[in-house]
Amino acid sequence: MTSARESRTKFNNYWPATFLFPTEEAFIRRLAKHNLASVFLPAQLVHSDDHSFQNLLSLCIDAFDYLPLRPDLSFDQIWKALDAEFFRLKRGSGVPSNQSRFSVFATHISSSQLTSKSHYSLAACVPLQTCEFFAKRILDSKTNPNEHSEAFIKRVKNNVGESLLNDIYLKYESNWLTESKRAETQRKLGGLLRLILSGKQVVIGANCYQLPSEQVAQLIISTILPQFRNERFHGSVRPPFRSSKATLKTYTHAYFIFIYAYALLCEVFLYRGFGVVKLEAVSEATQGNLNRFIEVFGDQVSA
Repeated sequence: MTSARESRTKFNNYWPATFLFPTEEAFIRRLAKHNLASVFLPAQLVHSDDHSFQNLLSLCIDAFDYLPLRPDLSFDQIWKALDAEFFRLKRGSGVPSNQSRFSVFATHISSSQLTSKSHYSLAACVPLQTCEFFAKRILDSKTNPNEHSEAFIKRVKNNVGESLLNDIYLKYESNWLTESKRAETQRKLGGLLRLILSGKQVVIGANCYQLPSEQVAQLIISTILPQFRNERFHGSVRPPFRSSKATLKTYTHAYFIFIYAYALLCEVFLYRGFGVVKLEAVSEATQGNLNRFIEVFGDQVSA
């Protein structure tokens, strides 16, 4: 049986001829089983010549070129559009200098009367894989920090509060430092974070916590999305789908991140007043993408 490493070398040597890796094949079979060409469909837009809208749309349609096999690269294109908007809002008058651009954006869409808030509904279906990803970064940033850890932990603390973060460390840090317990610890903390992101009440130690939808959205926008982008941008992680460790859960995680980011971009289209989409259409698009996500990956979300 050819290993993933041998397959990558073969792919290089055979290019421009191409072939699918095992997890890619499994994903395509999964789509065919549900008679779908894609997990994702975009919102229908009215044409506008507005220059700012067209800049964002150009990045958006570039994202579609990587689907269905590379939702991580599709996310990167949507993130470029979002990041441009983060910086635009951050430059606005009256914005505190110590407030991150992610927080400025999340606060803006939560307070705007022009946005659908439809991305709130996605958190209830956050995959365990996404939460395990988040759990590992929280624990590693304390026990094995790098040059980006301080900024990451600051964003986490700002969004969940110092008390919750300290309780997480008290409960999970010692086991994380024991190599034989790391996988189990990551899964247990991932399960806890999934409850938190789903808006459920949790008890850690002597304290009870429950985050409202707005705070959950702030947390996802300020920590999980940028962390997912930054690691690949800096080459810290290997591209996921052509790895021996890749499974359908890998696609579940990446598609959730992509669908969430796209829902945020639709909110930008709304509050910028481009006149290209209505609030109801954004809500319908987000719900439609969530429905297809559950249809395709429903058995993987908790795996």
